[in-house]
Amino acid sequence: MDKLSNFTAGRPSTGKNPLPDDAGAEEWMVQLRRTLREVEMREQAPELVARARYVLYADPQLLRRRHADSPALLQLLDIVESRGPAVDVVVRQPLGTG
Repeated sequence: MDKLSNFTAGRPSTGKNPLPDDAGAEEWMVQLRRTLREVEMREQAPELVARARYVLYADPQLLRRRHADSPALLQLLDIVESRGPAVDVVVRQPLGTG
């Protein structure tokens, strides 16, 4: 079974707790909304980009497979992946997976 493990979001120094492997679509949507808010804040205040990279540790392909029935989640993921890199917000494969 595919696992979505070691999920954290945020600046490396903030020590976010991982989402459990069995996290549902709603839990992921909360994290993706939080990440999108970070993207929007950085777009409006470019000085925030210099503070630190914001990383969402998740396997996008696995999220797409596991939550194919959640168009809202997939849309949030697409937005974060397309707009985030311009403001140093990235989606990265969790460490120790792949």
